[in-house]
Amino acid sequence: MGTPPFFMKKVYEAASEGDWNSMKTAYNGPHDKYVMAPITVLKDTAFHLAVYSRKDEPLKSLLNIVAKKSIPWSPCTLKNAYGNTVLHEAVFTGNMKAVELLLQFNPNQQCDTSKQLETKNALGETPLYRAASCGKKEIVEYLVIKMKQIYKGKLLEEHRRRGNLDKEKNNNSRKVDLKPILHAAIEGHHFETALTLLKRDPSLDDMKDEQGRTCLHLLAEMPRAFKSGCAMPKYSIRNLIYYCLSASNGDVDQSKSKKGWKVGRIQEEKDKHESALKLAQELIEKNKRHWWQSINVADSNKVNIETPGQGGRGQGGDPIPLFIAISSGIEEIAKEILEKFPQGVELVNETGQNIMHVAVMHRQREIYRYVKKKFKPIMVRLSSRIDNNGYTLLHHVAHMKHYRGGTRAGPALKLQEEIQWFKRVQRAVPPYLSEQRAPREVPPDNEGMQRGKELTALELFQEEHKAQLKLAQEWIEKTSQSCSAVAVLLATVVFAAAYTIPGGSDERGFPIFLHNRFFLAFTILDVIALASSLTSVVMFLSILTSPFEYENFYHNIPRKLIWGFTLLFLSVMTTMLAFACTLFLIIHFRKKWTTGLISFAAFLPVTVFALMQFPLYVSFPSTMEDFFKEARKYLPRYCYPLRR
Repeated sequence: MGTPPFFMKKVYEAASEGDWNSMKTAYNGPHDKYVMAPITVLKDTAFHLAVYSRKDEPLKSLLNIVAKKSIPWSPCTLKNAYGNTVLHEAVFTGNMKAVELLLQFNPNQQCDTSKQLETKNALGETPLYRAASCGKKEIVEYLVIKMKQIYKGKLLEEHRRRGNLDKEKNNNSRKVDLKPILHAAIEGHHFETALTLLKRDPSLDDMKDEQGRTCLHLLAEMPRAFKSGCAMPKYSIRNLIYYCLSASNGDVDQSKSKKGWKVGRIQEEKDKHESALKLAQELIEKNKRHWWQSINVADSNKVNIETPGQGGRGQGGDPIPLFIAISSGIEEIAKEILEKFPQGVELVNETGQNIMHVAVMHRQREIYRYVKKKFKPIMVRLSSRIDNNGYTLLHHVAHMKHYRGGTRAGPALKLQEEIQWFKRVQRAVPPYLSEQRAPREVPPDNEGMQRGKELTALELFQEEHKAQLKLAQEWIEKTSQSCSAVAVLLATVVFAAAYTIPGGSDERGFPIFLHNRFFLAFTILDVIALASSLTSVVMFLSILTSPFEYENFYHNIPRKLIWGFTLLFLSVMTTMLAFACTLFLIIHFRKKWTTGLISFAAFLPVTVFALMQFPLYVSFPSTMEDFFKEARKYLPRYCYPLRR
């Protein structure tokens, strides 16, 4: 006779509502015989549901019922529809107390600890594997210690890799891969857990997944796990908080109390970055021996290195994470590898590309700067290399195959960033290579592009950036027209205000408030507003009459744009301050609320304008950097310290 429906409904509702006391008492008395029966459509028993309480008491009471009744089979081996035992569910929920209870529970020698630890679910996961993939660091440490007591050595193969040995027992329809346990922890961004596993069993580092990737290779494909791969604006409050915080010693996966607060989330992010960096350093330290051995191979002319974006395989078929880290923009891994293995800077892939080719094609400016500074003596050799397609460094800069949208706001500044990047690399490339011609690479889905035509790097740049140039032209034209219209409107307002004297004039024609300090402030601010607005109009009109060619977007147009925006902002600010001074003159009685209201009204438009244009202003320091560098060259000799 099966379990009564009313009883299953009662128990399931109690568990769903978190009423664990009602669930416990339901199995007292005559209903204790149903304690091992499934009560959900997924074949979960009361033991499976009890661990979701994240406490030990519901499960402890149910285990006591089994111990007292001397039931001939063990609850530790009960599986649901997914093949999960109670221990699987306990590690999934992070219920440490339940894990300890289950591993200590062994009435009549029916619940052997090793059997519980080795039991796999339908996906071929042992409880340890499931704990690692879910990032339960504390449980992983506890289970590994238990296994060391049992196995006296490294982890058994059952725990090191996912997969069912008995495929007939796998009722899951989807394909089960043989992913190693360390890979599972890394893919879940559980880096503290991965460090724990690596410390307990260093041999896990040598394992590869079905794609032939090692753990370091996998980590090199995860830019979001590192600070350099996160899109965090340089001049932002979030970035300031990030650098002010110190890394905590706890596991970021377990810091639940911080979630919900912005500072707490930033702290978690920083902790994750620190843990990922520690893991990368450990993996690089273990792999450097293989890299040094590669120098001593018999055929020194053949170098096995990975090809980014081309399947991740080198000439020898073995993936190496250096170029993947560069293409992913993970500066930490790239720098760490080059510190441990500096010879890696001269490695080339199967298409003849070296580290500089990969850095420039993926617009990795920081890595390019680091390599150029650290390996200055051999920079000529690195920058003069031509790949198998005839491409120089400049050709890779010109090509937009790996372009990701840039770091600046607005199409005009994005185009300027690309031009600056081209000219920067051009200074490092020998002059004779500027005229090197190579056939243009054409995507297979773009039949309209000209195929096979040999182009110089500059010609390729102009061809590849035609669409971006058109967008920049349209954007700069619309922006200049809109801003010039606003500037003209402001000039009209402040010009009229200059002839509308606040408070009127006396019988002699002199302003009544002539000797009032607010009248003096009004006059000065009105003149500044008029001058800045008219100058801003001139700047924007100058932009509209400029030829919108590539060279003009290098310095000329962005420089005028920054001055136009600055003067327009100054005009808005001084206009509103002049308006506030007028109100202070007219309103003779001033209270705190009056002063506060007027100040708020004056600064509200200024604040809104500043916040809306902040992304552009963040880009302007980078825009003017090259201008100031060039200007320092022409300073007099007595200003030599400024020229450096």
